[in-house]
Amino acid sequence: MRIAFIHPRFPSAEGTGATHSATQIVDGLANAGHDICVYCPDSPESRSDRSNIQLRHLTGNSSHPHTNTRLNKEVSSRLAELRGFDIVHSYLTPLIPSIAQIGESSSVKTFVTLNAYGGTCAKNDLLYRDQKQCQSKSTLKCMNCISRTGFDSESGYLYETASELLNLRLINSGERRLEHIDGFRAPSAHVRDNYVQFGYDADKIAVIPHPVDEDFIIPHESNFSEPYKLLYVGGLEKHKGADKLIPILSSLAHTDVKFTLTVVGTGSLEEKIRKQAQAENVANLINFRGFVPNKALPKVYASHDCFVYPGIWEEPLARVYLESLAAGTPIVTSEYGTIGEIVGDAGQLTDGSVDGFRDAILEIADSETLNAKSEAANEQVTNFDRSQVIEDIEKLYTDVVDFS
Repeated sequence: MRIAFIHPRFPSAEGTGATHSATQIVDGLANAGHDICVYCPDSPESRSDRSNIQLRHLTGNSSHPHTNTRLNKEVSSRLAELRGFDIVHSYLTPLIPSIAQIGESSSVKTFVTLNAYGGTCAKNDLLYRDQKQCQSKSTLKCMNCISRTGFDSESGYLYETASELLNLRLINSGERRLEHIDGFRAPSAHVRDNYVQFGYDADKIAVIPHPVDEDFIIPHESNFSEPYKLLYVGGLEKHKGADKLIPILSSLAHTDVKFTLTVVGTGSLEEKIRKQAQAENVANLINFRGFVPNKALPKVYASHDCFVYPGIWEEPLARVYLESLAAGTPIVTSEYGTIGEIVGDAGQLTDGSVDGFRDAILEIADSETLNAKSEAANEQVTNFDRSQVIEDIEKLYTDVVDFS
């Protein structure tokens, strides 16, 4: 098949979980023999070593200051060339309006990965006023939510608010044209269910998980003994629950069991978290690693006893779960959606509270239990084998493409 794939950045780029997951899929489709052309929001020039994949930069036809609006305009300006493909698949959910335009005006089959909630939520997280899961929406309700959040944004309240209002305009435009998109890929069942709740057709959404990066499948290295080494990998943001990390560690520090914490990542809460650590007298127990390149992460996971994720939103399918499973590192996480099915017996679920995390971590803090969960992780990660994921994506395509 001739596939145009719209990437979050470009293959081989560092960045978010979406960036790495998209690259895994691009490589898998190319290795399966498909003719792949990747459209990249960031310039891929001299930065990709993938000779079997054509790269094109999405630039030159729009100077709109709002990124998602500009990218929609860039895609729309390429309708003529995109008609030459069998499939157009966007890994950027906010591009639904322009992808629908392709489907409406051509015989090309169109697909969008629902990598987060940008197809129905201007903030991309379905957290109403940054506090609780949104259950219903209207334009007025969304505008109220937007206006009452964004105060802690690194880009500033006015910029963030304007950006999200423009996102809302794109969402409203896209929702009026969903019939022109042939299929959606949701990385987990709870993502599908959330989109169905907001009006998407369940029959058009296939649940296909992200593939595990095989570079992370390495032997586990920690010996599961005190002091137990906890690990957090991700953005230091409120919706990731990063503000709970220090309270959790402080609560554990008042028990008879010894722990340390490694924090990998940066974000708007970093300064606050560092100050919290000083105030709670646990700074000596924390190692702030900042940004760590993807190639160095496998050994980071493998050298820790437990991965901790205190997120407060329904994360679609965080790549960090797959990475932790691949390295045989047990997981303690907030319970939401279908996360129990994702982590399996390798995980320990909590109610998301600080006390809940303390109790869950203490419950598994012994060598025998951690070893058992590490072995369970090795088994659980096979559910995310890249070859199977690619087969499922190919089936998603072939179910609607007419090759006659």
